This record gives sequence, structure tokens and C-alpha cells, in this order.
Amino acid sequence: MRGSGLQYAAMSEQGMRQRNEDAYFAGEVAGYHVFAVADGLGGHAHGDLASRMAIAALEEAVGGGLQEAKPATVLERAFQRANSAVYTYNQDNDLNAATTLSVAIVSDSGRCWIGTVGDSRTYVITPSSIWHTRDQSYVQELVDAGVISPAGAITHPKRNVLTRALGLAADLPVDIDERDTAGAVLVMSTDGLHDYVPERTIWDIATTRDPGEACRELTIAAKNALSTDNITVIVVRRP
Repeated sequence: MRGSGLQYAAMSEQGMRQRNEDAYFAGEVAGYHVFAVADGLGGHAHGDLASRMAIAALEEAVGGGLQEAKPATVLERAFQRANSAVYTYNQDNDLNAATTLSVAIVSDSGRCWIGTVGDSRTYVITPSSIWHTRDQSYVQELVDAGVISPAGAITHPKRNVLTRALGLAADLPVDIDERDTAGAVLVMSTDGLHDYVPERTIWDIATTRDPGEACRELTIAAKNALSTDNITVIVVRRP
């Protein structure tokens, strides 16, 4: 797909799971480009519903909000609305549905505001560097403390244990980052991809393929690495 000044593609596959609990959004809203990936938590009731609810609440929040407020403010409000929707559903139905959510709002100039809860990621990749959002997970805390290396985190048996997710509490802290994506490729993924595909491979595919081809090759790379999870990826670049 092509937006004003951007090319992007998205792909989501069930993989080896019985159903796809991932959800995503990619499109233009009020003069901005908005991209998001959500991963309903395995082991929690209705993870697929939680991820879809979060994406729907996000769309509603940014649809009106970006016309009247700054992107960072809209991003925070969108996460709170998404969290409230899932949390209220849980309270009304005595459930513990939950989801991750990573959202990027991109201006025409390339300025990008990124919100993160959980371990779905947004990458900003240039020909010489790769940066990604910080996972809110038990294993990331071990990396931060120097107990294990980033490479060791990929194979750690508790790599899927999150310290934060949407829907489980009324209050939700959100990590907000602001980056310049001019001249960069934006990649967003659920952990079914980045828990299995090495960072160097993500960098190589993202910087040498068009968005549609990059999505396909990254998905294939995750499958070849024997990913056992749903796989969702969005790739965004300027032509």
C-alpha cells in the first residue's frame, strides 16, 4: 500500500497456533500515518478478542484526537482508552483477557511517536543502525540488570513472561518514545517474529526489500526458525 510519501505493507499469520490472537492497523488518519500491532496473551481468556478490542479503541481514539491534540498526547489517550475497554470487559465478564500493543504515529516529515505496552516491538532501522522499543518483560529486566545478554534473551525459557499488558489493571503506565524516521525503515512485529528471527536478519531484509517482499521474507524467516506463535509484521518505508 502507498500513503502520501510512504509505502507500507502488513501481514499476519496464524502460524502453529490454533487461532490467530494478533491484530494490527495500518493507515492514514487525520494527516498522519498510524501503525499498530497487538498480541493477545496466550493462556488468558479471549486473547484474540482483547487484541481486536485494543486496535478498535486505538482507531477510535486517534480518529478524532489527532485533529485537536499533539500526537504524544493522543497516543497516551489511545492506550488508556484501549486498556479501559479491555479492563471493563474483563470486569463485566469475570475474565482476564489481555494484550500487548505497540503503536507508531508518523508525520509527513518523518517524526514518529511510539507507544509500547508489553513485548510487541517497533523498530527504526537505517542502513547503519537498528533501534527498537524496550520490551516490558521479565527477561528484559534480566538484560537491563546485566544478568543475561540480549542474545541470551532470545532463548531464555521465560522470555514470554510480561511485566505489563493491557486489560489487567485500571491504571496502565505506557512507554512513549519519539524518533526521527526520515531515511529509515519502520518495522513493527509481534514476538512470534522477533523472538525467533535474529536482529541482523531483520535489519538485512528490512533495508534491502520493498515493504511487501520484506513482510513475506520476515514471516518466512520466522517459520524457518520454527516459530511456535502467531506472526504479525508491518514494514514502512519512504520510496
